[in-house]
Amino acid sequence: MSELTISSMGLIFLIVPFLVHGIETLYPTQARWVVNWVLPFFAPSLPNRATSLGLDDQLAMMDAARDAAPEGKSRAAKDYVFLLMFEQRQGAICFLAAAAGAVYGLTLGLADRDALHFVFGIIAVLMMLVNANQAGFPFFGNHPRVSRNGKHVGIVFTPFWAVAVLCNGLGFSYAVA
Repeated sequence: MSELTISSMGLIFLIVPFLVHGIETLYPTQARWVVNWVLPFFAPSLPNRATSLGLDDQLAMMDAARDAAPEGKSRAAKDYVFLLMFEQRQGAICFLAAAAGAVYGLTLGLADRDALHFVFGIIAVLMMLVNANQAGFPFFGNHPRVSRNGKHVGIVFTPFWAVAVLCNGLGFSYAVA
């Protein structure tokens, strides 16, 4: 494989999260799309409309979380539910920015891609560590509510991000050489 191909692969890996989560930039409740139509494959099983969450279900769950707050903490609970959705949008915006940078980077020569590979390499390392953690490796924080499918996502995507780390690390080294 050529240096340019490896570099391009490193950039393309950072488009994938936007393809899955991009809609959440505008509609953060669309995270349920991933829950309903992507995560079942990690069970492994097939998506099932009868067991999928609808918008009303999702909003009821968030309302129940808000309403479960201890007395006197309802404002904080409302802010917490807001923040979950706001951070969903922010994460999707970051994926959009990375995808836009990757597409732009594909138009550049190898020597001009160093900054993108540096940033994308850091993203890939951190994503690899987070996925490894939810897969069960006891480092890089703690996610206290990992579902069975969430663990399987971590198992599948830790190697995905490891390859992204490798391609972006090599791409960076080629670009600065």
